[in-house]
Amino acid sequence: MNNNIILSSTVLSVDYNLTLKTTSTTTIGISNSIKNCNVSLQYKFIEHIVYLYIMSPLCLTGLVLNVINLIVFSDRSFKNLTFKYLRLIAFVDCITCILVFIYCITNYTRPHTLNDKYFRIWYLVNVYFPLANITAACNVLLTLTVTIERLVSVRWPMEKQRLFSTNRIYLTLIVCFLFPILANSINFLVYTVGECNNLALTSIARTKGYEYFGMCKEILLRFIPICILICSNFLLLSTVRAANKKFKSYKKPLQSIAKTPIITTTICVPSVGNGCDTTPISKYLSESQSQTDTLLSRSSFSCESTIPIGIKRKRPSFPIRLFHKMYSKKQQQERQLTIMLVWLSTLYLCGQIPMLFAYPNFVFKDTSKPSYKYYAVVVNLLELTTYLANFFIYIRFTSQFQQVFRIKIQRILFCFKNNQ
Repeated sequence: MNNNIILSSTVLSVDYNLTLKTTSTTTIGISNSIKNCNVSLQYKFIEHIVYLYIMSPLCLTGLVLNVINLIVFSDRSFKNLTFKYLRLIAFVDCITCILVFIYCITNYTRPHTLNDKYFRIWYLVNVYFPLANITAACNVLLTLTVTIERLVSVRWPMEKQRLFSTNRIYLTLIVCFLFPILANSINFLVYTVGECNNLALTSIARTKGYEYFGMCKEILLRFIPICILICSNFLLLSTVRAANKKFKSYKKPLQSIAKTPIITTTICVPSVGNGCDTTPISKYLSESQSQTDTLLSRSSFSCESTIPIGIKRKRPSFPIRLFHKMYSKKQQQERQLTIMLVWLSTLYLCGQIPMLFAYPNFVFKDTSKPSYKYYAVVVNLLELTTYLANFFIYIRFTSQFQQVFRIKIQRILFCFKNNQ
């Protein structure tokens, strides 16, 4: 979630005009300073409704669904590298949902005391703003990594073993987590709790260097990954379409062969003794009659006939029906996984692309205008929805996820009944 937007919308607009009552035991100087302090937080009524009553339940729902994703993907049957990346994405989404939920509760409800307000601003400055930016950047890089991994798997399968070796996988994960941490570490120094426990900018945030650094960070951690993700998605879509056409053309002859009845012709061949041995020869009706006649003409129905030297007995080949079944199942799993990644990355782009236009001074020159705040509410709500929608994509497009999820639910229900 673009926390620059949330932060800007938090510190602007209207307040509830609550003041802190002072006691007669305080000194005159302290009493006068406290009287001038406003305990309330400043936000618009629409922000109060959306963040507190809509986004808070969505955060809890997203947390539950991502915990389910973690449990399902932790099953031993998910050995594919793609599922390991998806497990990490679910873990990062869990942290994001927790951070956003606490933010909505603390920053869009009324504080009753000055200490209460201090805790809310302290959480915003020292916890939510830096950590939520880190998890958002990790989510971007992990989504990009899993999309590229799937693209290589379906488009250049012979190169996957080399490109995604164990050492390179660990190096990629280090970059996906370490780079966002280093890039967003400066966010711990941007804001502070100021006078009257209000949000205040530090001297670092007022410099030109920080402004340029923020633009470079936005380009590296959002704009470039989104562009690469769009290109990867187009390549995945074209690869899936080409693979579907090829699979359909290959599937028809396999099905015709698999459904063809088998004729067993018994041919009498000489044995080592004087008796006759019979060897069954399986032929398909799809072959021409001339080939069958030629084969039969090489062997005599008389026990005196001999087998030509050039003909050798061969073991029965692997059953074509079993091969067709295994091949179809494997291809179906790969198609499901690829289509699922296409939907996953497309949905993620729908939440991330609007964030590019919400960056301060990019489209909206004045972030204090109501139009910017309304746009921020819509964009933040849209992005949060993508975090919880992943579960529905998994269960819709992956039969393996459905089976494991069903087994996990049955086990939980069985244990619950036994405990009763």
